[in-house]
Amino acid sequence: MSSKQQKPTVLVTGAAGFIGRACVRQLATAGCRVIATYRSGPPPQVSGDVTWINADTTDAAEIQAVLDQHRPSHLLALAWYMGPGNQQALENFLWVQHSIDLLFAFAQAGGQRVTFCGSSMEYDWSKPIKLHERETPLTPATEYGAAKAGLATAFEKMCGALDLSGAWARPFFLYGPGENPRRLAADVVISLLQGREALCTHGRQKRDFLHVDDVASAIVALLNSDLEGPVNIGSGTAIPLSDLILEIARQIGAEDLVRLGAREARPGDPPLVEADNTRLRTELGWSPKFTLETGVADTIAWWRREIAKET
Repeated sequence: MSSKQQKPTVLVTGAAGFIGRACVRQLATAGCRVIATYRSGPPPQVSGDVTWINADTTDAAEIQAVLDQHRPSHLLALAWYMGPGNQQALENFLWVQHSIDLLFAFAQAGGQRVTFCGSSMEYDWSKPIKLHERETPLTPATEYGAAKAGLATAFEKMCGALDLSGAWARPFFLYGPGENPRRLAADVVISLLQGREALCTHGRQKRDFLHVDDVASAIVALLNSDLEGPVNIGSGTAIPLSDLILEIARQIGAEDLVRLGAREARPGDPPLVEADNTRLRTELGWSPKFTLETGVADTIAWWRREIAKET
């Protein structure tokens, strides 16, 4: 926790999302007072000092009311457009303005420390090299990446002008409990647990994966530190997608149901997306809790429970 305040009040937007749920749990465990906003459905059950508020992050008046009532010292901004075609949707650019409005309102309400969540998709993925916060160009291929990169470019200057301490987290690839069932790891786990074939691409693409709880622990550590600027949230070691797929299959005992090459890879799919995580390791002093084996085991156990509930 920051030395400035032993028990900060943290406003978390997008708190019911994949990363958000894990961050809220870890902030509460760390003794923070958490003000967690969400848009739909019942909020997750989390132990600790957590206040859930149904609020629209795009509604300035609603967010201002939350800020006025709770006066958070810290802001973890995770909310973003997640509607249809979210990678290419023009709504991504509207969220740049929503995010700027949130940052200004937080500063005017007396906030001190902020962490926004960016994406590895801000980077140029065209070269098979480690992606570095200060050296790799921000030349994104999607509207989502472009909107995040545009906001990231202005973020440090805005924080300086608003007298905020600010960090920009750039997560790479995630898996774990609560993931969207249509994404790779969850899709493979569910298919194999239900005795169906897992139809995959060739799997030679290398990606930098972390369990969602490790991503959350890195983001929470970053928020509660004095580190500023962009920080990659990744393992630093990319693995072939086939390694993740086959580890899932091995633990379930369904290797015979994996069909590598059954689906075409996306045109132009980069062979390597890997984080340079030097800042995360050396400046923040962070290390992951999960290995690939233990992370996959935790994910499979969670999906077994979810499937059992449905049946």
